Amino acid sequence: MNKQFEKFVKDRPYAKPEAAATRLLEIAKAIGADRRGMIPVGAWNTTFLNRDKATATEYALGRDHLIAAGLIVMHGSGGYIMWGPNCDPADRTEMGEEIKLPAASLGLQR
Repeated sequence: MNKQFEKFVKDRPYAKPEAAATRLLEIAKAIGADRRGMIPVGAWNTTFLNRDKATATEYALGRDHLIAAGLIVMHGSGGYIMWGPNCDPADRTEMGEEIKLPAASLGLQR
């Protein structure tokens, strides 16, 4: 028996850096920057990796594509991104008032 076996693999929607970058930019706009102009990387990459089921490689390629295009800038700490010089001012969003952490999650509630 000499049968050919074919592997059926789902197409990865974020396999191309441009597609990953587009989705990452959408997520960044949805999160918005805080009053300091920073977007937390944790919320950004968690959404992309966990909800969208992307891989770390797809995340890195998309992030690097956005940085190279000047749409985002990484903060020196690596914990935040900021809008880059080439980001259209109309696309720069800020966090809404409804996005606040509860005091209990910060250990501030007595």
